[in-house]
Formats: sequence, structure tokens, C-alpha cells
Amino acid sequence: MTSTTTTAQAILPDPLTAVDDATRFARRTRAEQLERVHACITSGAWHRRGHRSPTQWLVATSLESVGTCAVTVELAERVQEMPIARDRFAGGDLAESALRLLARAWHADIADTFARDEQMLVGWALNLSHDDFKKVLAVWRLRADPDREERSAQEQFESRKLHLSSLLDGMGRLDGLLDPEGTRTVTEAIRALSARCEGDTRTIEQRRADALVSMAKAAITTHTPEPGRKRNRPKFIATSDYDDLVARSGGGTLETNSGSIVITPDTVRRISCDAGVHRLITSGVSTVLDYGRQTRTVSDSLFDVLVVRDHGCRLGVGCPIGPDGCDAHHALHWVDDGETEPDNLVLACWYHHHLLHEQHWSLEPLGGGHFILRDQRGTEMPMRPPMIGLAPPQLPLPLAS
Repeated sequence: MTSTTTTAQAILPDPLTAVDDATRFARRTRAEQLERVHACITSGAWHRRGHRSPTQWLVATSLESVGTCAVTVELAERVQEMPIARDRFAGGDLAESALRLLARAWHADIADTFARDEQMLVGWALNLSHDDFKKVLAVWRLRADPDREERSAQEQFESRKLHLSSLLDGMGRLDGLLDPEGTRTVTEAIRALSARCEGDTRTIEQRRADALVSMAKAAITTHTPEPGRKRNRPKFIATSDYDDLVARSGGGTLETNSGSIVITPDTVRRISCDAGVHRLITSGVSTVLDYGRQTRTVSDSLFDVLVVRDHGCRLGVGCPIGPDGCDAHHALHWVDDGETEPDNLVLACWYHHHLLHEQHWSLEPLGGGHFILRDQRGTEMPMRPPMIGLAPPQLPLPLAS
């Protein structure tokens, strides 16, 4: 049995070699396809068959997508201007991703410069990783045709746009286009704020969405604060009957410059955790009789205390959201006679603040910045405050028996 197994293994080809051979074969086959597509284009066969464009003809012939066929047509025409790259691709040496980068770099205005440097460019493509080759090719393009690159960058910047539309159920759809620098900036910000923390069950798409909301909260909190104030709390006007707020029933409305929506009682309580509160007395549903003095639930100095103690969101181990993206959450809500003091307050990001209100998680204050966090199932997780400076961490308080 052992002898038979050894013989069978010896017959099987080395998998690494097999993959390399298959890759080279696929490139040679692709190169042949590009040559034949180019022959059909130059002969006008696509027009005689009644198609409006070579791309439309290739879509009907290959049943591939329009985008795929458009790339094939462009490559088929462009490789004719790059004989060295074409031959190395046909020989299976050059990756198609590198061939596409070279094809995009070529332009009629710099055809002579490209022809002069093609041997060098292909050498880079054969010896560098895709990312490194992309960078050095971009530098070459800047030097070969600086005016065109500047115009291209300006065109990309001018084409930036962002659409935010509200759906019938109050959800929002976001769609946009950013220039390369803007894309990198936003990508890095979302990546930094969407890291998975301990026990996090959100999908990557949900974490990115929450990161975007956290960025927005941080921006409107710190943007142009009023003189003498460190935080510029956003002007969201949540209206709810006081008895409903206490009983967690009835819901309310949320007014912003973008319009008004109906919100749940728990959402009202979450928003009012760290907000200015006014007494609003109405006659019926439309006549305002009195708009009382605002009472600040969390002052700037008190918020600073929480920043020093909590450093950021306390609710998730490893949560990346810093103080600017957090609210001050009352463990025992002020409407339930909870004190507005550090022992009853904790910094929470938008996502974890949502868990505490809308998903019915809870916090029990133990004093000294210690809390017991309970999830929907009642599972208890002790929370001690992080270290302050170089001071040793406080010992956790014993759980109540």
C-alpha cells in the first residue's frame, strides 16, 4: 500500500508548477483573443454584421458584460502601439493587470516618449509588484506628460459628487464619486473607525456605515463651537410628551434642517442622554405657549472629566471611536432621576449608545467609573475605567451578591 501511494504521488505534477503553466497558457490565449478581436475591428466585420460598435458586437458574440467587452476592445487596439508589451504578454510573461496599466498610460500625445521608454516600462512591470509598478508608472506619466496628468487630476476633482436620498421608510441611500485623494482620505478614516472590537457581531458593511455616522457626529460636535464652549452640540430637536418619555411609550419626532421624522421612545431617550433640554408647553398640537430655559445635562468641563477617564467609547473592548464621536450616556437616565455626574456617566459611540437604548442593553454604575454591562440576555460584563496617565489601574469592585 505504501509503495503504491508513493508512486501515485510521484506521477502528480507539482501544484505550483501547474498553476504557473496554467497562468501562462491563459495569458497566451488572451493575447490570441486580443489579436483576433483587433483583426475583426480593422476589417469592419462588426459593422457588416449590423452592430453599432465593436463593443456591442463583442457583447453579442461573447455574451460577456459591456464593461468586460469594452476593456477587451480597448486592449486589442492599444497593444498594437506597444509591441514589446504585446510580445511579452503573448509569451505568458507579462500579467494582464500590468498590460492594462500600460495601455492606460499610453496616449497619442506621448507616443514617441512611450516608444523610447517601453523597454524600461515593461522591465518594471516584470520585476515589481502590481502596487509598486502602478506607483512608478504614475511618476513616469507625470514626467512624460505633466500637462495631461494635471488636467486629468483636475477633471477627476471636478467630477466629484455625493447624493443622499431618503427612502419611504426613513432609511437613507448614499451614492457618490470622489477624486483619488478624497477616496484615500475617506477610506482611511472609515477603516480607522470601523475596526472590529471584542464581541462585535456587525458585518463589515454595518461597521463602515456606523463609522460614517461617527465621523459625522465628530464633525458637527467640533465644528465652529460657540465662544467659550469646547463642544458644539448638534441642533436636533426631539419632541416627546414627558409622561411618554418616562414610560418609554408613544415615541416622538425629530426635527432637523433636513425635515422631520417620527422616532421611537428609546431613540428619544438616547438623543436626550447628552443634550440641552427645554421645557416646551403647547396648546393642542400646534400652538407653543412656553419655551423654557435650556438646561445643560453634560457641561463641557464634565465632558472633559469623562474624556480623561474614558479616553473614548467604553462599551466595546477595542472600539476605535474617540471622544469626539461619543455621547455622554447616563447609566440611569436623568428622566429616571439619574445623576449627571461621572459615576453615572460613560462615553459611548453611536453604535454602542444605540445598543444601550434601542437594543435594551443596560449599565449598572458601581462607583469610581466602574460599571456592570448587561446585554439583552442578561449576561454581565464588568467594566473598569482605563488607566489615567501612568497611574496603575484601579482594582475592580466586587459584584453585588
